Amino acid sequence: MNLEWYELLIIIVVFILLFLILYGGFFVAQSIYNPKRHSLLDTRIRETQRTPDLMEAYDHWEKISYTIETRNGYELKAYYLPIEKHNNLDVNRFVIIAHGYTYTHHGGIKYASIMKELGYNVILYDERFHGESGGNNCSLGYYESQDLEDVITDTFVRFGSSLYLGTYGESMGGATVIMEQANDPRLKFVIADSSFSDLTDLVAYLIKRRVHLPKWPILGIANIFFKLATKKYFKDISPIDAIKKATVPVLLLHGSSDEFIPPIHSQKLYEACSSSKQLYISTNPAKHVESFMMNREEYKAIVTQFINSIDSK
Repeated sequence: MNLEWYELLIIIVVFILLFLILYGGFFVAQSIYNPKRHSLLDTRIRETQRTPDLMEAYDHWEKISYTIETRNGYELKAYYLPIEKHNNLDVNRFVIIAHGYTYTHHGGIKYASIMKELGYNVILYDERFHGESGGNNCSLGYYESQDLEDVITDTFVRFGSSLYLGTYGESMGGATVIMEQANDPRLKFVIADSSFSDLTDLVAYLIKRRVHLPKWPILGIANIFFKLATKKYFKDISPIDAIKKATVPVLLLHGSSDEFIPPIHSQKLYEACSSSKQLYISTNPAKHVESFMMNREEYKAIVTQFINSIDSK
C-alpha cells in the first residue's frame, strides 16, 4: 500500500509525539529515583556558607562514625554526636535526624545544634543512595523508612534498650520519619520539617510547575518507570496515610514561601494527624528547608517548647 506524503508525515509526527511523551515520563521518573546528588564536600561548603557558626561548632563536636547494615542489603554511614556528659543531663535521650533529597547528613547539623542544647545525643546518617551510604536508587521515603527503622534498632542495640528516642527529618527525611513512625511503638516524638504529604500529589505539582509538562499522561508514565526502578508506585509513598496512625506527639514545620513543597502539604499532614500535634509555618519568608535559617530564634523556640512540653509529661 502506497501512502501519500501527508499520511506518512502524520505517522511520523504521531511516533515523535509518542516518543516525546514516553521520554518525558521517563525523565520525570529518573529525576526522582536517580537524582543528581550533592557530594559530602559540596554539602559541607553549602552549610558553611549558610550557617558558618554551626559548621564551626560541628567541627568541634565529638563525633564517632560507624556503618549500619540494613535489611535491604547495603550499609548506611552514621555519625554519633554525644552530648557533653558534664552537663548532668539525661544521657539516655537520643534523636535520629534524616536529611533531605539529594543531600547528606550535613543537612542535619542545624537541627542537631538545637537538640544537643536540649540534652539529646544525636545520630546523623547518610540516607540510601546519598552521601557515603549504599543503595541503588532513591525511593523518596519507602525504603528510606525501612532503613530508618533499622537505624533505630541499631541505636537501641548499640546504646541500650531503655533509650528515650525521637526522630527528626527535613524534606524527604521528613516524609521518611512520618512514614516510619506508623508502626514503631519505640518512638517518643516525631519532628518533620518541609515534608510532602503524598508523592503522587507532589509529582503532579512538580510536573506542571518545574518541568512544564502536562500532568496527563506524563504522571502515569512516570509512575510506571518509577515502579520498574524501585518496585513501588507513587501511591506507596504517602506520609498522609502514615500520619493517620500516629500515636506520639508530632511537630510539623514549613517555610511560608516554599515553592518546591508548598506549605499546604504540612497543613494537610497536620489535619490528618491522629495524635498530639503542632504546626509551625514560618513568619518570615522562607523557601524550601530554610525555616531555621530565616527564623532561627523563633524556630528554636518552637522546637524547644515542643520538646519541653513532651518531656514534662
